[in-house]
Amino acid sequence: MRIFRLKSRYCPVLFFSMLVYLLFFSGAYAAEQNVNFDSDHSAFSIETQFKSPDFTPGISGKAWRTDGFSSFATLKLAQTVQTTLSIGTWVAIESYPSDAEVTVDNLTPSAFFHLPTENGDISVFIDTFGRWGVSATQGNETVSAYAEGKFPTYSWAHIALTVDISNSKARLYFNGNESALLNLPDEVVFNSSEVVFAKPRLNKQILNFTVNWLNGAFDDINVLHAPLDKNHLKKWLNVSPDETALQALAVPSSRFEDDHLRPSFHAMPPANWTNEPHGLVRKNGSWHMFYQRTPNGPYKTQMHWGHMLSDDLVRWTNLQDALWPELQNEKFGFDMKGIWSGDVIVEDGVGFAFYTSVNHFDRLKAANPGISMAISTDENLLHWEKKGPIINTQHVKDFRDPYLWREDDSWHMIIGAAYEGYGGLDYYVLDLKEQDKGWRHKRQFSDIAYRLLDIGSDIWEMPVFEPLDDETHVLVVNPIGGDVQKYGEPATRGVYWTGKWENGVFSPNYKEPKMLDIIVGHLSPTVARADDNDLRAIGIVDERRSSQAQEDAGWTHTFSLPRRWFLMPDQKTLGQAPAPELELLRQSLLHEEEALNLADSATNIDVKVNQYELLLDGIEWHTDVLTISLMKNKLKGEHTSLSFNHKTGEIRLDKTLSNSNNEDEGPQVLSGNYDADAFSEIKKIRVFVDGSVVDVFINDAAAFSFRVYPSSSESSAVSINAEGSAVLIDKLAVWQM
Repeated sequence: MRIFRLKSRYCPVLFFSMLVYLLFFSGAYAAEQNVNFDSDHSAFSIETQFKSPDFTPGISGKAWRTDGFSSFATLKLAQTVQTTLSIGTWVAIESYPSDAEVTVDNLTPSAFFHLPTENGDISVFIDTFGRWGVSATQGNETVSAYAEGKFPTYSWAHIALTVDISNSKARLYFNGNESALLNLPDEVVFNSSEVVFAKPRLNKQILNFTVNWLNGAFDDINVLHAPLDKNHLKKWLNVSPDETALQALAVPSSRFEDDHLRPSFHAMPPANWTNEPHGLVRKNGSWHMFYQRTPNGPYKTQMHWGHMLSDDLVRWTNLQDALWPELQNEKFGFDMKGIWSGDVIVEDGVGFAFYTSVNHFDRLKAANPGISMAISTDENLLHWEKKGPIINTQHVKDFRDPYLWREDDSWHMIIGAAYEGYGGLDYYVLDLKEQDKGWRHKRQFSDIAYRLLDIGSDIWEMPVFEPLDDETHVLVVNPIGGDVQKYGEPATRGVYWTGKWENGVFSPNYKEPKMLDIIVGHLSPTVARADDNDLRAIGIVDERRSSQAQEDAGWTHTFSLPRRWFLMPDQKTLGQAPAPELELLRQSLLHEEEALNLADSATNIDVKVNQYELLLDGIEWHTDVLTISLMKNKLKGEHTSLSFNHKTGEIRLDKTLSNSNNEDEGPQVLSGNYDADAFSEIKKIRVFVDGSVVDVFINDAAAFSFRVYPSSSESSAVSINAEGSAVLIDKLAVWQM
């Protein structure tokens, strides 16, 4: 944990004079402090796990941007608090603090700031549902006074607190108006001359993560050792923000500038934890992608829906979160435990979001879990109105992750489901001519029983169902649980079937599913159609390092590169090519060779960057094995090996020496079988390297993605060699991305 000291506006002479004055005339003068992050005298210390604190455009000058899980600040007061203290600050929060997924009575709120007392604290608190106010804790007892309404997100607000122990009162102000009055316990005694910002006195832990600190920006902190009067409050409020709260809440690039493992041209949130992308949808020519997110740290709890926007599918802008857990009354909310994955459709300019909503109560069976709906009439799908649950689990053991499509005057919805001992789907249809009848359950989606299609899982997740041509549809699911394990066999991965869709029934071409990727590492894609009417798909390439490594990094998981989906000539196999939009990201040509013969020795390329595309085109085989070594560093002995066996079809990924710090979890040697009958003899290999994520495409038809964690940014060289006789390559090229 690094500690950084910031400054108040006192010059040294003035500060010394004031201390002398206070020492001899205590009580005759009310000491006042103003702390601004552009100031010049030590009074403020910030702790953070990163190289330095984050600073962003603020109310006046720079604001301090918290990271939500490792940073907090301590203000040293000009004098020890005895009976009275007033504090005011401008604050903007990106999200409500996280918590464990527990009932309301068991929450551990965060704090904008708290004042330590002899046996507790006085806190301006906020909980994970946005309820906030002032509290006083004495021993094991806490008394609270709530402010009216939820605290706003994505906007600057001014909060102020006056604590007067002499009359046992604490008054809370919001934007200049009194919003809560708390009667303090008689036993409250101050014992500190400091105020702590962005964290509560009591922390909530999940694994190695502290989850209930505050994710926001602070600026222009004022302290008065006296009751707050109208003149001081007016003065504290008399500022005009230099920039918007959205600019203050942007994660500065400096936070991760030394992290060579963080991808730069893959879509991903600005920080913290993400999981499945979903709800990829186009509106007015722009791509919107929604995704699972914990905005407050690199851990999983109380899922939000993140939201990002792109004009070209490859360069993304982060937008404010679309959905997050809420309460409908003091104790209950139908999605209070999390906004899980789903789908988004746009009809006549209106967005409809369908998501899995989870809560703590089974008295409302219709909603635990449930498929819930929200509607957005906003031009950019920024603001959503929740309509509540529309479907329950009455026909299955469990379900999650709806997927929708329209046929004529009907909407169809499939939901990943759990049956007794196997995974499958739950299927519903909404007739738009008879909407008042609601969603009708359909007993059959597939003419082959799910138990015969399943691979030993408990439940199917993230289904996708789309036509590949006039005759063939593809069904993609992600079986998990049961015999399926992240690091086991069968492994957690996307699988699919192609087949015919006719009269509301899917007829798969085969019982045993095909693997979406040749090698495990990528799953749960979301899809939408581009201008060429082909599908584009983006999945998740999940972490393969420890939770402690994820905390140390400050971010977890990334999305895959966009892929173009199409039907192979055999009419049974899904083809996956790099999306043509990716060529927009090519920058300088770093290396190029033609008519390359690998018979004599390996070809070595000193790439010197961690983001590039490698192309091998026009491959002619005169031996069995071609090996590409990526992320190579001779001094550290690091490299990651990809071997392509032309004779057997085996593709082998060897990460045994990929990381000298041993941060890569799970099997270090992975393999899969390349289907030359479906994809043809290997003639073309494209490899995209971006920090710790690698996407591989063969013949622009077969694909896989994986994660790897070289310890040094200088582990970037590439070597290519053939084992045995010759491999001829018409063109070898490397582009910086």
